[in-house]
Amino acid sequence: MNNAPETKPKSRNAKFIPFFLILLLAVSIGLVIRHYYTKQQVIPHQGGLEVYFSKVNGTNSDSSLEQILVLKLAMATKRIDAALHQLKSKPVANALIDAHNRGVKVQVITENKYAEEDDIQRLLREGISVRDDGDNDGLMHHKFFVIDGRYVWTGSYNTTYNGSYKNDNNVVWIDSEALAANFTQEFREMFESREFGKSANPHNPYPQVTLSDGTLISTYFSPENDTISPLLNEINSAEKSIYFMAFSFTHDNLGNAMRDCFNSGITVEGVFEEKQISKYSEYKPMKEIGMDVKIDETSGTMHHKVIIIDEETVITGSYNFSRNAEINNSENLLIIKQNKDIVSAYLNEFNRLK
Repeated sequence: MNNAPETKPKSRNAKFIPFFLILLLAVSIGLVIRHYYTKQQVIPHQGGLEVYFSKVNGTNSDSSLEQILVLKLAMATKRIDAALHQLKSKPVANALIDAHNRGVKVQVITENKYAEEDDIQRLLREGISVRDDGDNDGLMHHKFFVIDGRYVWTGSYNTTYNGSYKNDNNVVWIDSEALAANFTQEFREMFESREFGKSANPHNPYPQVTLSDGTLISTYFSPENDTISPLLNEINSAEKSIYFMAFSFTHDNLGNAMRDCFNSGITVEGVFEEKQISKYSEYKPMKEIGMDVKIDETSGTMHHKVIIIDEETVITGSYNFSRNAEINNSENLLIIKQNKDIVSAYLNEFNRLK
C-alpha cells in the first residue's frame, strides 16, 4: 500500500497564467514601440485646403472673409490660438467671445501698437487671455488662427473691416494636424516664451506637410527661419513664368532674381500697391528694363503677398517681400505645390488685378 501523499495535477488556469503574463508583456512592449514611432513619424493628415479672397471668393462668392472666419471660429470645441497683427472687427471679436463662453480656451497675441484698440479691450474684459509683443524691434505681423490643434487660417488678411470689405486679401484654410503643430509652436514661442526674434526655435515640427490629396506645403517663420533662401530657390527654379502681387516689394535680392529670370526669357509680370511705391520699391527698376509690371488701380489697398511660379507653385502668407519681413518682423510664409485648383484660384485673382 502506497501511503505517499497524492499529487494533484496542475489546473489549466495555472498553466495559462505564465502564458498570459508573457502575452501581456509582449503587448505592452508593442504599444510602447508603436507610441514611440508614432511620435517620431509624420502624423496622419486630414487633408483639405481652401482659399478665399476678399473680392473674388472661389468657394462662396456671397461671403466676406469676415463672415467666413466667424463660421470657422464657431467650429472650435477645445482651443483657439490667434496671432493677430490687428483686431478691429466686432463680428470676429464676438466670435472669439462666444467661443470663450462655451468653454473653448481662447488666447490672442497682437501687435503692441494695436493693443489698446476697442475689440482687444473687449476680449480682456470678457476674461480672454491677450498679450502683445511689447517693445520688440519688429512687428508682430502674423494674421493666423489655429483651431483645435487641427485647422490653420492664415494669409494677408488683417481682421479689420477694411481687410475684409475694402482691401484685396487672400486666406488659406488648411485641415492638417501637422501644419497646425507648426503654427502652434510659433504661437507658444510668442505667447508663452515671449520670443520674437532669432532666439526662437528655428526647427519646425513638420517643415514639409503632405495633405491627403497630395498637396505639399512648406512652412517658414521669420526671423528664426531662413526665409530668403527658399524664396530665391523657388524664383531661380522658374522655367516659364513668374506672376506676383505685392503690397510691399523692396527686397533687392528678390528683385534681382526676378530681373535675371526676365532677362533669360522667362515671363515675369507683377502688380504693386500704389501706396508702397517709393525710392526703395522694386517697381521702377523692373519697369525700366521693360518688365510687365503695373500699379494696382482697383479701389482699396492691394494687400496680397503672393508669388505664382510656372503655374505650379503658390507662395503666400503674411510675409511682405522686404528686409523687415526677413530679419525683423514675426511673419509666416507658405510654399504650396501640387494643387492645380489652388494655383488656378490665385491666377484668377492675379488676372483680375492685372
